[in-house]
Amino acid sequence: MRKFRSRLTYANVASSLALFLAISGGTAFAATQIGTNQIKNGAVTNSKLANNSVTGAKVKAGSLQASDFAAGQLPAGPQGPAGPQGPPGPAASSINGVISPAGTLMYGTGVAAVSVAGSGVYTVTFNQNVSQCPAVATIGGYQLGGVTADATNGGSVSLQPGGNNNPTAATQITFVTRQPGGANGPLPFHFAVFC
Repeated sequence: MRKFRSRLTYANVASSLALFLAISGGTAFAATQIGTNQIKNGAVTNSKLANNSVTGAKVKAGSLQASDFAAGQLPAGPQGPAGPQGPPGPAASSINGVISPAGTLMYGTGVAAVSVAGSGVYTVTFNQNVSQCPAVATIGGYQLGGVTADATNGGSVSLQPGGNNNPTAATQITFVTRQPGGANGPLPFHFAVFC
């Protein structure tokens, strides 16, 4: 027995135990006994996992978070409650219209009169003071009651408020339409004034 003990080393014991476990199928038993809390963090990497070794059935229910999924993989949740009402937007223009190349108001609101002051120069008089109101205009065709004005060839329109030096000027805006080459010329246009 003393002879046997003198030859008993750690290496001999470890190799004998490994041989015994390999022969007896103990490796499968040992693997089932190792819990995740016994594996050092970062010890198992992607390269150590076999392809398709981790499936949905092997993932603990409730252990994943939304950040673990790719974009678009999770269904949308139920709609939440309505938020507080935002501030009101700008009021729609109550002054607008469409002017023909001849200077006729084809349709619109808030316009008292239209006069032609030259080729492509239109002075529009409104039924209120517009001297402090933003205005926009664009070349644009129309079709009304069989009358058509085409504006597909382009052109431009600019505008100039009459100012507030006197009550009449404060109610006017002059629009100037220009042909695609830049020269003044009669063109149909749309406008809106925001007061």
